[in-house]
Amino acid sequence: MMIFNELRKHGRLAAKRYPMYEKNKVAKILGYVMGAFWAGYLIFFGTTFAFGFSDMVPNREPYHVMNAVVLIFILALDFLLRVPLQKTPTQEVKPYLLLPVKRIRVIDFLLIRSGLSLFNLFWLFLFVPFSFITITKFFGISGVITYLIGILLLIIANNYWYLLCRTLINERIWWILLPIAFYGGIGCLLFIPEDSPLFYFFMDLGDGYI
Repeated sequence: MMIFNELRKHGRLAAKRYPMYEKNKVAKILGYVMGAFWAGYLIFFGTTFAFGFSDMVPNREPYHVMNAVVLIFILALDFLLRVPLQKTPTQEVKPYLLLPVKRIRVIDFLLIRSGLSLFNLFWLFLFVPFSFITITKFFGISGVITYLIGILLLIIANNYWYLLCRTLINERIWWILLPIAFYGGIGCLLFIPEDSPLFYFFMDLGDGYI
């Protein structure tokens, strides 16, 4: 635990020693403003999806449509957003390679910090209003909570999947085909064949979370 606290302190000190620290603080404030702006957009989309899906697919509940079709595209978008915003542990561990610290301990800390990042909570701005509108009338608050926990676990898993793919891509550029094949393949298999078993798998997965 001590090494984890020390590494966290190092991260804060590194930000303060940055030559553009004062301007960086202004950029950080602007980032918070933009984050709040996009959070408002996600709340709007979550509310819109809740009512729009019930009109578009009247024979399914909106959360069935979200889980079976839309969720995989949200995960793909989450993956793309991480490309400019998130470093891999192999990039961040370099300053510590010459110190008497086990590399595996540093990587463990960086992986834990990545899983606990507030960025992983960002998509909840979409799923919280959506689930409260669509799930409470059938399963109550407990169903909403367990559903959101399940979605959060998927987002965190997507985070680690991104780190794996990004590390491989940094080694060999052709590994970029891996996430393309993964998300593109799942997206295609949701609609081909027409009565796709993958469609029902994702729908049942969401029901299982609830």
